[in-house]
Order: sequence, then structure tokens, then C-alpha cells
Amino acid sequence: MQEISVAKAKEDFDRATAQYDGKVISKEQFDHAKKAFESSQAMLDASKAQVEVSKSQIGVAESNTKTVAAQIGILETSLKNTRIFAPASGRIAKRWMLPGDVVQPGQPVFTITRDSLFYVMAFFEETKVSGIHDGKKVEFTVDAFPDLKLSGKVINVGSNTAAQFSLIPPNNASGNFTKVTQRIPVKISIDEIKKMAGNTSFHFAAGMSVLVKIIK
Repeated sequence: MQEISVAKAKEDFDRATAQYDGKVISKEQFDHAKKAFESSQAMLDASKAQVEVSKSQIGVAESNTKTVAAQIGILETSLKNTRIFAPASGRIAKRWMLPGDVVQPGQPVFTITRDSLFYVMAFFEETKVSGIHDGKKVEFTVDAFPDLKLSGKVINVGSNTAAQFSLIPPNNASGNFTKVTQRIPVKISIDEIKKMAGNTSFHFAAGMSVLVKIIK
């Protein structure tokens, strides 16, 4: 808009110059046209300078915005670091820390038992695992709920005995007087649950005892 005013003032000044040279207008009218043009030009220059100042201020504001965003990111990260997220959902089986305790990196806080995925870990004598393999059908009962009949299949046969990683593993060398039969862990899925009597309510917990039968 200011540039249009300057262009109009310049046209008026050029016209006034020609008229003054032709002695059509007076010196006073010529001076008025000249001053009007100079005033418009000065206002345009001032506007351009103000635009440059505004651009500089915008640049400073954008820089400040980035700085604030970085600070917000640092604060969000610090806030996230105040929370510890469990790797899976479940129930807290054992709490190792209490409110007010100082936790070190890598230190366990509590033990979680997943209550959405259950399986049975049976320990068979090493002399009885020759016929057990993955996919073998299994029937079993839980001591805590005798009215339930469960079935599943073998999903994994252990690669070591249960005592292999104990504090003092047994050594069944040929010179030993007593040879202890070792037990092999066998992982069994829970595929079906049948209620044998009444409306039995049940809730499985880690560590329960079961009676397992491999279907031949």
C-alpha cells in the first residue's frame, strides 16, 4: 500500500516538474509536490526498515521457540525417567523394594507373574523321558482344584536336568557310591479346561502342584 502512495507521489512530482519547467505552476506548488514525494519515500523506507526489524524479531522468536521445545523435551524425558514400566502385565508376586528405598540401575524392584499366559512345568525322571517329545498330548489335574480336568500338549523338553544349575550340581560319576536319578523339565501347554462337578471357580497361581499324565 505504501509503495502505491510513493508511486502516485512520484507521478505527481514528475508532472509538477514538467509543469514548473513550462512555467505552468508556481514554485510553491512544485515544492509541495516535491515534499509530498520525499515524505512518501521516507515513509516507505521506514516501513522497509520496520519489516527487516520484524523479520529479525521473528527469527529470534523462532530460535526461542526451538530452545523452549528442547527444554520441554528434556523435562518430558526426566518425567518419564521417574516411572518404571513393567515388560509385561501381570500380578506382583514378590516385592523387593519399599517406598523410600534407593534403587540402583539394574536392581530388581519386584517380581511379576504373568496371569495371561499359563503353562505347566513338569519334572520327569531321566529314565522316563525317552518317549516324550514335542506335541505329545497330556492330561493333568491341579491339586488345589480336583474338580478340574485339564489337557494340553508338550511344547518343550528341557535340554538340561533341573539340578544342573543348582548351587552344588550332583556328579553322577562311575565312582560314586550313590547314583541319583535326575529330572528333566518338560513344558506343557494348557489347551482345555473341563469342570467335572458343580460351578467350580478357580484361579491359577505360580508354583501350584499338578498331577501329569502323558497320553501314549
